[in-house]
Amino acid sequence: MPNPHKKLGHPQSRLSGALSLMMAQATVLLFGYATHLWIGNALGAAAYGIYGVVLSIQTIFGMILTLGVPVAISRFTARNQEHAQNILKRGLKIQLIAALSISAFILLISPLLSRLLGDTTLTPLISFVALVIFTQAFYPMYVQFFSGLHRFNRQAVLTVIYATVKLIGALSLIYFIGVYGAFAGFAIGGLAAAAVGWYWSKGQGGTKPLRLPIKSFLAFASLYVLTLAGLQLLISLDLFMVKALLADNTQAGYYNAAVTLSRIPYMLLMALGFVLLPSISQLTKPGAAHHQAAVFIRDTIRYLIMLIVPSVTLAAATSKPLLRLFFFSDQYIEAAPALTILMIGLGSLSFYLLLTNIVSGAGRPKLALYTTFGMLLISGLLGTILIPRLGLIGAAWQTTIAALIGLTILSVYTFRTFKIPLPFKSTINILIATAIAVAPTYLLKPTRLTLFPIYLLALVLFITVLLLLKEISAADRQRLASLHPRLSFVAPPAN
Repeated sequence: MPNPHKKLGHPQSRLSGALSLMMAQATVLLFGYATHLWIGNALGAAAYGIYGVVLSIQTIFGMILTLGVPVAISRFTARNQEHAQNILKRGLKIQLIAALSISAFILLISPLLSRLLGDTTLTPLISFVALVIFTQAFYPMYVQFFSGLHRFNRQAVLTVIYATVKLIGALSLIYFIGVYGAFAGFAIGGLAAAAVGWYWSKGQGGTKPLRLPIKSFLAFASLYVLTLAGLQLLISLDLFMVKALLADNTQAGYYNAAVTLSRIPYMLLMALGFVLLPSISQLTKPGAAHHQAAVFIRDTIRYLIMLIVPSVTLAAATSKPLLRLFFFSDQYIEAAPALTILMIGLGSLSFYLLLTNIVSGAGRPKLALYTTFGMLLISGLLGTILIPRLGLIGAAWQTTIAALIGLTILSVYTFRTFKIPLPFKSTINILIATAIAVAPTYLLKPTRLTLFPIYLLALVLFITVLLLLKEISAADRQRLASLHPRLSFVAPPAN
């Protein structure tokens, strides 16, 4: 174990930090899907449906503790690094009170939640999740503390420790106590990562005393976490409504399979938010130049379009082989049409999530909050109409339509507020490259075994077309080369 008092070196660059965190988040997803696969295949669609519904409840309430006070710690630490230790200590006290309150609240309302979902047998499992959420409350504090210090590698390592220990715990305990074991893994992972984070945080950041502005600290934390919790509720509302309106655990299991895969872009790009928010906070603090923030946001949005559009389109076009690949059978193939639609919806929400981090990092979180709750109302209304008529397809459309509306509103606000020109040329180039890259999936008819080679071919085609269209610039190549010495070959030739 490294010496906690040893300096961590210079703050990491935003680009390499984003890459580190995306790799860590990919590890979280990969290890998380191992649990999904075990339950989905070993226990069947009905048990998998129950797991998905209760996991969504855990995620929504857990997000309050994961992205409320911890993200406020990141933002305030980024702006006041000389006071970092004091900010962390005050934040931990607030987090303890919040964790106790939320866990007690879930215990109290677990019978009500079970009745709303039309299955009173869920009450003991929801009550157990309340205890799990408490044990997970503290490791995010250290994750976001390192984010505020721009020590993104440490942030990434903590995330991987959490995911690894969670997987080992879950797979070990599922054998003995079934679905309860899967949730117990979250608790074990959270405690392990918190212990390492506490050790690493000693002596890091400034120790100057600071009277933390509690009112503005809590105001930011509450507005931001309400937005993120609202988004999590939005991407779970369709599953809840499938469970309640169709009253069929097997149908809920099929839909949970589609939801699980469609969330991959969203969960991966959530890691970028942990870089964007403190970076924007630093670039927009009093006295900072507006031009720097505008350029950073412009470049970020362009790269997001380049990442999200082709990946979502490719996944939507290959929904059937994706389901076969992840679940090793045709058991969940009924979810393929819903997955195709959901990929568009969750791709739009991925973009919306990162725009939320941009406007929140600039200290303007209210519009994102209001827009998110408007999207929830739209989704709920659409669900009551579409699910009884169209089943799983209707549920997928309720989320996708709401996501597209919200993305349009926040995009217009972001471009106008930061005076950023619309990236028309880049968007058209990326759409052309995406169309050419996805074309082989219709000609070659991918199977579970050929899916990854076809994805690799699509990637090569996408990059080649962007190069031919001169969308990838010398500056882009230089940024990529700067990530690691082994990537120096992509750098443009020196003049």
